[in-house]
Amino acid sequence: MSNEQSRQSGSGLDVLISGGSMGGLFTGIALARSGHRPAICERSAGALESRGGGIVAQRNIRRFLSDHDIVDPEEITTRSHERRFLTESGDVERAVSETMVFTSWDALYRQLRDAFPDERYRTGAEVTAVTPEAAAVRIDDGTERTADVVVAAEGGQSSTRAQLYPDVEPEFASYVAWRGVVDEADLSGACVGAFDGTFTFYQGADQLILAYFIPGPDGETAPGSRRLNWVWYDTLDGRDRGAIFTDTSDAERRFSVSPGRLRDPVRRRQRERAATLPPVFETLVSETSEPFVQAIYDLTVPAMVADRVCLLGDGAFVARPHTAAGTAKAAGDATALADALASRGSVNDALAAWDRTRTEYGAGLVARGKEMGDVRLNLD
Repeated sequence: MSNEQSRQSGSGLDVLISGGSMGGLFTGIALARSGHRPAICERSAGALESRGGGIVAQRNIRRFLSDHDIVDPEEITTRSHERRFLTESGDVERAVSETMVFTSWDALYRQLRDAFPDERYRTGAEVTAVTPEAAAVRIDDGTERTADVVVAAEGGQSSTRAQLYPDVEPEFASYVAWRGVVDEADLSGACVGAFDGTFTFYQGADQLILAYFIPGPDGETAPGSRRLNWVWYDTLDGRDRGAIFTDTSDAERRFSVSPGRLRDPVRRRQRERAATLPPVFETLVSETSEPFVQAIYDLTVPAMVADRVCLLGDGAFVARPHTAAGTAKAAGDATALADALASRGSVNDALAAWDRTRTEYGAGLVARGKEMGDVRLNLD
């Protein structure tokens, strides 16, 4: 047996993870359970800002929470039992029985963060460069660290991906997602009743809006303490993208304007456009105090592994939200990495096998997202 094999099977690997959001935490927890020594570097100085929005809690996310003894998924999820499609007037055009499970970004993040030890989670530490063949990183304080494996779970704007693949650029899909959440307690009984227990959609001319209930900020799921989450896919319809993505500080953002940062003219224009929606959706949009907007784009990399550096989650592939699989893909990448390292004789073999299967999966997911988005918004 080689020294590498002995080290892997006996004492585990030192793994440095760049990025302490969902993908980084899934990876750290999975690798720690497998006997490795993961350490996370997160560039934010404190706790990550709540993103608040809803997440489809796919089966593999729920299984991860259960298998790693993090939390009973039932405690932080809501369910719908009907997929409902509305007409412009608000009547039910059709409905089908279907169970969907949802959670929220903040409720899930809090559980994952609590499950990873503080002493291995370093904040205010941004990885600024990597050396793939040495599994080494440079941190913004000037220090350098080496590991057996480096995992870049840095999200869609990954600086590590930009270093490894400088020619890979996200491709804007010509439409955006307006989003928001509203506390159930702030909505009328009629509005709550219209969405309770359903996954509700309206398809209009070059637009699609949907809504579902998610847990409260701390995972509350009791009626009255939940939040109603909505996502409104809308073409720009001749509008100036730069103006929409310029926030209240007059900085133009490339990918998103966060809650509370939309300029008043942009908010007013979108609320006026909400008059084209069914009345319950128009009410929902108008009752949202801090909507936000995200550009919809596609991103693929030719490979997820370069020597001893792995790109994980949205750092490698960004699929359109219609797939409802962004968070699930990050969990799948993390679980598959832990499994590959446990089942292969060498680190290089394990990373090569993981790269093949997860790159194929990611590319397929992006392709499916393109097809779903173009069909649903009638895009050419």
